[in-house]
Amino acid sequence: MNILKKKANSYIRKPNAILYYSAGLIVKVYYRLIYHHSVDNAILKDIKPPYLVVAGHSSWLDYAITTASVFPIRMNYVGAYNFFRDRLMKIAFTIMGVIPKYQFTNDLGAVKTMKSVIDRRGIVAIFPNGCLSNEGRPGGFAVFSIAKLIRFLNVPVIAIKTDGGYLTRPRWTKQARRGRLETKVFQLLTVAEINSLSEADIYNRVISGTAFDDFKWQREKMIEFKGRDLAEGVEYVLYKCAKCREEFTLRSEGDRLICTACGNSVRMNKYLFFEPEGKDSLYFDGIDKWFDYQKECLEREIEHPEFEMNAETELKCAEPGKYGYQHLGHGTVRITRNEITYAGTVNGQVQQWVFPMKSILMVPYAAGEYIEIARGPDISRFVFDDLTQQIKWVMAIRQIRDRYYERANEDEAKERTLSKVGIR
Repeated sequence: MNILKKKANSYIRKPNAILYYSAGLIVKVYYRLIYHHSVDNAILKDIKPPYLVVAGHSSWLDYAITTASVFPIRMNYVGAYNFFRDRLMKIAFTIMGVIPKYQFTNDLGAVKTMKSVIDRRGIVAIFPNGCLSNEGRPGGFAVFSIAKLIRFLNVPVIAIKTDGGYLTRPRWTKQARRGRLETKVFQLLTVAEINSLSEADIYNRVISGTAFDDFKWQREKMIEFKGRDLAEGVEYVLYKCAKCREEFTLRSEGDRLICTACGNSVRMNKYLFFEPEGKDSLYFDGIDKWFDYQKECLEREIEHPEFEMNAETELKCAEPGKYGYQHLGHGTVRITRNEITYAGTVNGQVQQWVFPMKSILMVPYAAGEYIEIARGPDISRFVFDDLTQQIKWVMAIRQIRDRYYERANEDEAKERTLSKVGIR
């Protein structure tokens, strides 16, 4: 029997009151004192459960920020099933009533569990984008099925929008910075609106209601952020030198980012913007603009029909009956516009695995650690020999999906609609 098997329709408890209130109070006070967290949640006085909470996913602190923003209200969060593969995380998440969901799949079991929480007049909280932010704006993407979920649950929707979360604790560093967090809680949709709006309109409300842009916010606020090694790890989201255009040559040291190929160097200042170290330094002032530059360059690469990238990698998988991820082998992963292929050893045997690009919605990853390709409950974890390559893969998959497969899906949907009304 697989000890990690997720049961559909399994009962999810309400978060343990003692732990939730104790931890929630500590987090609320700590975040207010240390991170200067301000919250506008007056709307909560006028709304009673059941309802759905949607929030932007800007940083590793989001669960704590969201909890502090509505404290003492208890919510059942929806979390990636991947976390339940860790023994301690599984125990903690179970006690706290987290609803496990397979990422980027239509997980009907998770939907039924959410409905059961709503039916007992509970509150469900979800991060529609699924992935943490890379550059201070929404990461991943909110699948259109969030609109269907909202219509199915048919309860009011509350949005939690936070500015400063990415700047406080971005995904590419383990160091938190002390500056400011600003959170606003507001009603996004009423039941009447859910029943009158189209699913496209509901989806657009969710997208706009959970959007954030930390560097745009910071350019207006210019808040000082205090911390150590401000730039440490930024090479896990910035891979291309702005001066010589070499890739995977950027390295961070404390608050500096240096290109090992041409020596171009910048410093991250107290406002978390880059400034030059030399007169001939070329750079972008913010991670967001540097990320956009990479995206534009990559777009031109992907336009070529023979686009291809390769990386040497370790292969890990979660084996039945075991927690964590086990080493299976080593080989090469290759990406084209059509597929991702792994060729190498699997438990001592040479094999080739093919992942069609049309079935890959997004690639979950941990900066500086691994990327994952999920097919339902089966997750293949790739630990690149050169970890700075992973962000380009994540970006490429997103851009290929958006340019070629999302458009194809839309055309296919239109064709089905025209066919139904007799128009060819």
